[in-house]
Amino acid sequence: MSFIQEVLTYGNEIVQHALNAMNGCEGNYQQALLLLLLMPKVPSNKLNKEMTDKFFDEFPALKSIPPAKTVVEFILEDNFKDEIYNDTSDMSRWNKLTQLKQNMLDYYTHNVCESNQGGQFHEFHTKFYQMSLQLKRLRLVIQPEFHVIKNVHPVSKIPYLSVRGFWLDDNDKKVKVFTKSLGREDSYVDGKNDREMLMDASKQIQEMSFAKYQELYS
Repeated sequence: MSFIQEVLTYGNEIVQHALNAMNGCEGNYQQALLLLLLMPKVPSNKLNKEMTDKFFDEFPALKSIPPAKTVVEFILEDNFKDEIYNDTSDMSRWNKLTQLKQNMLDYYTHNVCESNQGGQFHEFHTKFYQMSLQLKRLRLVIQPEFHVIKNVHPVSKIPYLSVRGFWLDDNDKKVKVFTKSLGREDSYVDGKNDREMLMDASKQIQEMSFAKYQELYS
């Protein structure tokens, strides 16, 4: 079950269990979140995990509650490949990721601490679903998913390569949306498995997916 499916299924528990465990929210809760969100300039999976651990050190009662634990881990832990963190060529993407995480935690804790009314849950549920999908899409921009396809020209019989990249539709389903020609296969030393070609393919999909992200969320 995906995280967004869990929100749809157990969303009310995410709020109510957290409320119960936090016993009405003490005043230092919001302050702890602000300290937690001082993201490092160069993030990593290790640092993200440490931030999650720090959160649950502050609020150990929440750690034993699966819905609340799922929310915090989903927001804070990107689980990118290690080499993704080394790419600082466009820091605006990392800045957007940090800001979106902060907005999600702020929104979640605001509702946990202040919206203890069942009638308000539908609005919270819809908004949090939208924010969760946005976060998953931004992660897909930072670490693109794609396939390289080989096609043979019917007349010349020359093999050509193209890349097809994935996006998440409004139902949280991965769909092939982006396509870019990479030229003749013999232009690359190792053909379809050429490292330089794969890096270029990733960059091309990243640029197209980021443009799509900007179109939707700017």
